[in-house]
Amino acid sequence: MFEKILPDVVQKYSPGITYIPSSPRIGWGHKEAMYEGDMHYWGVWWGEEPFEIYEKKVGRFMSEYGFQGFPDVKTLRACLNSSDINLNSKALRNHNKHPRGMEIIDTYMKREYNVPNDFERDNYISQLVQAYGVTKAIEAHRRAMPYCMGTLYWQLNDCWPVISWSGVDYYNRWKALHYFVREAYKPVLISFEKEMDSLRIFLVSDEQKEYQATLELKLEDFEGTKLWSKSIPVNIPKNSSEVYYKVKVSELTKEMNKQNIVLSAKVILKELTLADKNFYFVLPKDLELPSSLITKSIKKSPIGYQISITTDKLAKNVFLSIDYEGFFSDNYFDILAGEHKIIDFKTDKTIENFESRMKILTLKESD
Repeated sequence: MFEKILPDVVQKYSPGITYIPSSPRIGWGHKEAMYEGDMHYWGVWWGEEPFEIYEKKVGRFMSEYGFQGFPDVKTLRACLNSSDINLNSKALRNHNKHPRGMEIIDTYMKREYNVPNDFERDNYISQLVQAYGVTKAIEAHRRAMPYCMGTLYWQLNDCWPVISWSGVDYYNRWKALHYFVREAYKPVLISFEKEMDSLRIFLVSDEQKEYQATLELKLEDFEGTKLWSKSIPVNIPKNSSEVYYKVKVSELTKEMNKQNIVLSAKVILKELTLADKNFYFVLPKDLELPSSLITKSIKKSPIGYQISITTDKLAKNVFLSIDYEGFFSDNYFDILAGEHKIIDFKTDKTIENFESRMKILTLKESD
């Protein structure tokens, strides 16, 4: 039907219309998929290949790829008995319909992160590894513009409470993935590409106008000591992906501890930040994260509550949660030493003792 009947009918009645029989046209295991039509790539997950393969397997239009992560703990509590909130529970495993889903998640978590022996922290890390992998793919696809001109991850949401590929769970609660892809899909993107000893910094723009801006680079340790900085005037053409800075890692980090430093980048247009991104030189599990003192202040706002956060040292993947329904405007974010960040919690409820009820978890505390 799809290979013979339908193309013949289309050719007969609408000969000017292009007909494509299938999405994808060619399976991900065939080399032709890299060059023809759209591509579904499942070497990551089904093939259990490392996330780095996403940077090599880039087709013309990446129309499906993904990775599983747990939903919010509150979502699991809504559909499971408290006694089943553990990784060995048959009821919990029934909420993952992939036959090896739990084992594959655990395999990738152990590759990239230190895996805690605690359900809530395990849940948190599973969300981070999902977000880490999928955004690595999105950035590789966007860097490859114009060879690759489309990237669609699997998937947006869920039809029931489940451990799945989604970024938004059944109750519309955002997982780490959805916060991460919101950043990865912004019109102007900073993306780092590391290959062997080479580090390249791309600026990618889907805007329909060009920008005369400044790329601000800063290398510092996790305690906030500045080690190096550079300011680069940049012209960012519309619809473009270009390298604006490249350096050898060995030269940039000479005599430095790569487990304790971060390279931050910002694109500044006058006083407006068009894009920002942090780069770490080792895997998350190899970072020597400090114990940071996070200071917060909270006040009522017209849309709920406004949360102001500062930290004396790097706080990585800050996760805010509270036992009330509402929406944090940002989550799972990094705060560099001495930085200040404001987050809105949107709710129409008045919450007593909001400050003491709100929990903060960081990657350091999950170890």
